[in-house]
Amino acid sequence: MSKINLEEEIKQSKEMDLSDIVDEGKVRTPGGNLATIIFIIGVLWSFFHLYTAGTGLLTAMLQRSAHLSVGLALCFLYFPLNKKNDTAYERVPWYDLLLAAGGFLSIFYVYYFFDDLVWRIGAPTTTDLVMGGLAILLILLAAHRAFGLILPVVTVIFLTYPFLGQYYPVLIGHGGYRLTRVINDLYITNTGIFGIPIGVSATFVFIFVLFGSFFQTSGAGLYVVRLAFSTMGRFRGGPAKAAVMASGFMGSIIGSSVANTVVTGSITIPVMKKAGFTPEVAGGVEAAASTDAQFLPPIMGAAAFIMAEFTGIPYWQIAIAAALPAVISYFALLAIVHLQAAKTGMQPMAKENIPPFLKTFIRGIFYWFPICILVYYLLIARLTPILAGYYAILAVLFIIVVIRCVQFVESLKSKENDTEISTLAFEQVKGLWSDFLAGLDSAAKAMAGIAVACACAGIIVGVVTITGLGQGMILLLSAVAGDNLLILLLMSAGISIILGTGLPTTAKYVVMATLVAPAITTIAPQVPVLAVHLFILYYAILADDTPPVGVAAYAAAAIARSEPIRTGLLGFKFDLGAFLLPFMFVYNPEFLLIDTTWYNALFVAATSLFGIYCFSAVIQRWLFTRMKIWEQVILLGVALSMIWPTWYTDIIGATIFLIVYFHQRAVKAREDKGEIQTASS
Repeated sequence: MSKINLEEEIKQSKEMDLSDIVDEGKVRTPGGNLATIIFIIGVLWSFFHLYTAGTGLLTAMLQRSAHLSVGLALCFLYFPLNKKNDTAYERVPWYDLLLAAGGFLSIFYVYYFFDDLVWRIGAPTTTDLVMGGLAILLILLAAHRAFGLILPVVTVIFLTYPFLGQYYPVLIGHGGYRLTRVINDLYITNTGIFGIPIGVSATFVFIFVLFGSFFQTSGAGLYVVRLAFSTMGRFRGGPAKAAVMASGFMGSIIGSSVANTVVTGSITIPVMKKAGFTPEVAGGVEAAASTDAQFLPPIMGAAAFIMAEFTGIPYWQIAIAAALPAVISYFALLAIVHLQAAKTGMQPMAKENIPPFLKTFIRGIFYWFPICILVYYLLIARLTPILAGYYAILAVLFIIVVIRCVQFVESLKSKENDTEISTLAFEQVKGLWSDFLAGLDSAAKAMAGIAVACACAGIIVGVVTITGLGQGMILLLSAVAGDNLLILLLMSAGISIILGTGLPTTAKYVVMATLVAPAITTIAPQVPVLAVHLFILYYAILADDTPPVGVAAYAAAAIARSEPIRTGLLGFKFDLGAFLLPFMFVYNPEFLLIDTTWYNALFVAATSLFGIYCFSAVIQRWLFTRMKIWEQVILLGVALSMIWPTWYTDIIGATIFLIVYFHQRAVKAREDKGEIQTASS
């Protein structure tokens, strides 16, 4: 184990240039005037959303078309066609400029001719149809640029359904639809491209991504990392546990798994490696922690805002319901990391390398001000998410100004004449302006891919709405699963994880919420709608670690210098500790604080923690020492028994657990005495 110097690692992390990595991968960095033009477009796009959030949104169709027109163009400017060629990131070929212009015009057409289009819904002109067809084609091409082949292929499969429905089985078949009808509904109305997903992207999501970008620009990431090490460094496997804590907090604010990986992982991954973790394990821990943060309130990523629109449940209610499962999810991650550390013989960090908690907390206490503003307006005052996010952004900008002022005052101590003072003042003002532009630019890079993913999701929702496919899926799943809720849930989890190998979280959630959620609520009406949608969202997030779409794992692998696929698979393994969690809150809605008392919620949380720890031990095959197969089987049964909320299963499960517990302690004692060979040898 190498010597760990946290401050040295933080210093080195500041020298790493990972600012051009977003959830969709690396972003182009061309030089010259074109780079300036692209930068200005992104900054103005972000400022447009900041301005409308504060002064009032445009009419829904205008806000959405203005949002998507620029986002679609930026996708062709940010993401090259050949991502394996490094030189492709250094220039923008002429055809990408042409595609960007075409993408902008095909969507801005709706904005410019909005008043005319309103009067001819259902009777589109030839120009309308051509522009609509071009928009759909370019959205698919942009999705390929941002996310690879799977998302556009899935979208195309749905797009063919209106024209090939007569060839499908009776349960999901139909008589067929004309091209004119499909383009009209997908392009001119607000049930397709400009439906709920892009509406959420153009409002709630963008404003919270802006908040996360400014929060990151303020330097809060380093404070969070220091605070995490001050609390977790003294425990076994402390660097990995600190990575989980830091990534959880930052991810819940930033809302981006890759940005989270870059901000915290640039420090935590090297420290984990020096503590003795292999590069793949270090990268996997960071990827898992950064991805799972999409489930943590107060900001739960784009899918949570779409959930609020789909279900009609206020966002603050979703955030409150998700709080307890999110805490337990991170406990599961901490548990599996702890067992990994115990299994590999990790030791706590040296005391001299652990930052003092109280001093660390107080030095950055001002970073909590924007968080308190956000939580107050979002969960207590219960303003709209847009207004809450806007006020939180103003609070972050205020913090950035204060930090610059403090830096200016401190620099005055070594300066004497007016010329030097004016130079310092100019540098701080220039730095403040750079921070503001950097936050806007970072948000634009993060949102371009999200906008296109939401447009694809809108196409999918539009097809389902046009054809009535949702009702057909209810009949199909009912025929397969019958009235068995467990089978239906297992099928839903499996489908979500399979989709997760190719779709981003937003698109995956929309597909599942459109097709599968209605089937679950129809077959099992006793399950609350919120529990069903959170079930779907959780597995959509869990699948994000799986290759080939687990971009967070690729970012972590780049920092850890590890093999990306293995890093992603290990991240998925660490996430599996909470695999049973969604089943728990479906079978026991009290887990989501629905119709319950505080002591019932506390009891449910305790049993869930117990069950998830048992499941984590099964995955790691370790409790106090390596477990036998029969011990794994018993603990798996105990973990499963915690799903059903009855005193009988809880008591029986706890009693059986004691068998494994005492047996493991006895074996460990014999290993320590040298009576039997240790598991590690």
